[in-house]
Amino acid sequence: MYDVVVVGGGPIGGYTACQLADQGFEVCLFEEDDEVGKDVICTGVIGTEAFRHFNLPQTAIIRGIKSIIFFSPSFLTFDYTPSDTFAYVVDRGIFDSKILEWAREKGVEVHLGRQVRRIKINENLAEVEIGNEDSSQTVQARVIVLATGIKYQLHKSLGLRGPPAFLQGVQVETEVKDLSCTEIYVGSEVSPGSFAWAVPLDHQRARIGLLTGKRGTFYLNNFLKSRFKGRINEPNPKILQKSIAHGPVQGSVGDRILAVGEAAGQVKTTTGGGIYYGLLCSEIAVEVLKQSLHKGDLSLKQLVKYENLWKSKLGGEFRAGLWARKIMGKLSDQQIDMIFKFVQKKPKVKELMERKVKFDYHSDLISFGLKLLKGFILG
Repeated sequence: MYDVVVVGGGPIGGYTACQLADQGFEVCLFEEDDEVGKDVICTGVIGTEAFRHFNLPQTAIIRGIKSIIFFSPSFLTFDYTPSDTFAYVVDRGIFDSKILEWAREKGVEVHLGRQVRRIKINENLAEVEIGNEDSSQTVQARVIVLATGIKYQLHKSLGLRGPPAFLQGVQVETEVKDLSCTEIYVGSEVSPGSFAWAVPLDHQRARIGLLTGKRGTFYLNNFLKSRFKGRINEPNPKILQKSIAHGPVQGSVGDRILAVGEAAGQVKTTTGGGIYYGLLCSEIAVEVLKQSLHKGDLSLKQLVKYENLWKSKLGGEFRAGLWARKIMGKLSDQQIDMIFKFVQKKPKVKELMERKVKFDYHSDLISFGLKLLKGFILG
């Protein structure tokens, strides 16, 4: 019998398994895909602070991000250009594979191409049924970690809930002319209440996409035709899309079960990014699991400490992001243009905004922005 079975071999599942094995626990990980990081729909932008804090694989870095240009509906602009590189664009295939390699090196038993079909929670252990097209087997563990990303079928069978809502992320990777730095676009025709992006990978290729509540493919097609007309060499680049958890789940734990990463809705409600929050909550989960396994108490009452800790840590960020998205959805294109003009004319305001910028924590900037917006509208 294993101490822990981790379901999901993405970066959050791999990192969680790696940490637990490093603590001396017997860990087994099952991933339904034959290869991790393949065909992942992700812009792959991760803050430099995440690389420092979690010692993430440098070999996965494609390039650094040193500047962002923001575009209003009528193409007014302002930039954010701090003194140092503040984020990296990564190759998710290399990134995910390297973290899983670290897990193997720590002693994690990794099984690719093996889907977890069913989990049964008993009083003294959990039973996990795994299979592929050719065979099936059952293994036992003291506790299960769900790191299944956007897939919530196992949650439902275990009485756990999914996130309260979902957004659509749509993206192409294609050849683009004249894109020297990351660009962010806002406006009702781009993505109502949200934003679109263009992130260069090298001198030729870029990832271009947007986040929206619905009709993602429609908005991205329009965005590519209107904002990148004549700049994309491929006539019809393939659009990839995925659902993104929007808001934390109500319950991320049960008896002998714990969810982490997007499986728990640990995703930024501002940008839809999930790697930093998932890794952060993974560390919290490992600490609670270590205590619980040593005590021999893996009940809901014990494991709920994990949920309380991660929601205390990130709850304010989730609420701020939801509020900001709600406000953005109510602004007209004309109002957005007026805000851009105001920032252009007030360099001190822009300087104050930049002081509030933290790549992975947005609540201070949102709070400042809402106060500024209130004064702007009333003034």
